Amino acid sequence: MTQQSGGDGGREGLFAALKNTVATLIAIGKTRAELLITELEEEKFRLMSMWSKAIGAAFLLAVGVIMAVFCLALAFWEQRVAVFGLFAVIFIGSGLFLVGSLKRQAAQPSKMFKASLNELEADMAELRRYRNKSE
Repeated sequence: MTQQSGGDGGREGLFAALKNTVATLIAIGKTRAELLITELEEEKFRLMSMWSKAIGAAFLLAVGVIMAVFCLALAFWEQRVAVFGLFAVIFIGSGLFLVGSLKRQAAQPSKMFKASLNELEADMAELRRYRNKSE
């Protein structure tokens, strides 16, 4: 009789199940980490693109506005102080508006890692369901 006792076979089955569970948890963690890294890379490229476009647009618009102000000042040379004063008020008002807009935008919560958090919440719900079934 070379048959194993029930306790030894049960231990091997329990150990195999534990190994499978650990392997599954590691695979889930690896997938979530890969998703997180992908989101970080996408966000980095999006921000770099936006910053480069914003800086280029700001520079070109600033040069264009300065040229327009000088053209108006030359066209209305006798009222050059009024022209420069009016545009100074417009520039300062626009700058203050942009600062306020930036403050409002900075106060809003970031949507970064939203997909990762949603996936982790789905994983946790699935684990809770599985745990409740096994009990």
